[in-house]
Amino acid sequence: MEIKTIAFYNRPFPAGGAETVSRNLAYYFHSQGIRTIIYTSLFQADLLTEQDRKTFDVKVLPDSKHECLPVNVDFLRDSLELEQVDFLIIQGLTEFPFDKLYGTVHTKLIFCLHSIPLWEVYDWRIRKSSQLWNPTFLRRMEFIFLRKPVYRFTDKLKRRYLRRYAGIHKNTDKFVALCPEYYLQLYQSLKKFNPDLSKFAAIANPVLPAQEPTACPKEKTVLYVGRFSYCDKRVDRLLRIWKIVEKNAPDWRLILVGGGSEEANLRKLAAKLRLKRVEFAGYQTDTAPFYRRASFVCLTSAFEGFGMCLVEAQQYGAIPVSFDSYAAVREITENGEAGILVPPFSIRKYAQALLRAFADEKGQEQMRQTCYQAAARYELKMIGEQWLRLFRELDSDNKPNPEKKAPAAN
Repeated sequence: MEIKTIAFYNRPFPAGGAETVSRNLAYYFHSQGIRTIIYTSLFQADLLTEQDRKTFDVKVLPDSKHECLPVNVDFLRDSLELEQVDFLIIQGLTEFPFDKLYGTVHTKLIFCLHSIPLWEVYDWRIRKSSQLWNPTFLRRMEFIFLRKPVYRFTDKLKRRYLRRYAGIHKNTDKFVALCPEYYLQLYQSLKKFNPDLSKFAAIANPVLPAQEPTACPKEKTVLYVGRFSYCDKRVDRLLRIWKIVEKNAPDWRLILVGGGSEEANLRKLAAKLRLKRVEFAGYQTDTAPFYRRASFVCLTSAFEGFGMCLVEAQQYGAIPVSFDSYAAVREITENGEAGILVPPFSIRKYAQALLRAFADEKGQEQMRQTCYQAAARYELKMIGEQWLRLFRELDSDNKPNPEKKAPAAN
């Protein structure tokens, strides 16, 4: 079968990490003569570029409240058939009408997990009551004294999300994780649901080609690029690390690029720690100038799916530094050959690792060259070709969809 049309589903679009992945892959598929559609329920039309509009079509669900509403299911089913979509890639959204679409359309469904397996459990266990939706006093007290202890000290959350992942696995043609270790972890966790290992695959996120020049004189700068959020990113740890580093290396500076819900708290913490060599640079649409100058790019996350900024850093010879807290970082850094891994979650050891690296200029230069080579594995063309191979395998290895089953009751 010739692949003619590929679609993505992203709840918001185009702002966000998984959304950027969809956008980049759409550009690649377009270059291969394949039509691309983006389905979304929260469309930010003002953020589309003219090139975006020429590259892919956008179709918005009728009701933005929830994807599983009958009106949305009918819209998706009708549109997928009308547009003759060969493959629909659902980007990270677990509350999606998989069971109502799978087998009722000729489109093959592919789910992409854009974080670590069961990230939701970690998220809820460390979430602050102030981060709840509509955090009234009563809701916060109920969360602190009733729900959170259950989440932290029982496996109730884990069982809930395992059931959800099992349903996704059952009602999709492929379940794609960001690295093999992730889907193997999930396969083991789902054993009681008799999962099919052949339904799993691993494809990393792609990066766009770096903007020349990529080899530039480096400054004594450490960089953070990303969202300011508490549960996953934990940028507060980086500020505490910098308190130690700044005392011992006063000629180095830390630049934080990004924004988010924790920005006010991080600024307060920087003031409380009396940090002198820290700059909040705000959200930037073009981060290349920052990567060019930076010697190191740091993450101090509790968990990450991939850590895109680390690969982007490698493209410009900025050395990644991260807690060894998720499997993908070991692939990105080639187990410490193309980056620095620190045992989680020691503030002291992280600061010591940075200070040692500052002092070893020869080692920096050697690792910088390794970084350039490591980043090439994630170029858009390489990852795009992996997706095309997956599509062809699904078309040839899976038996054709049987006569469409009757649509499930909405």
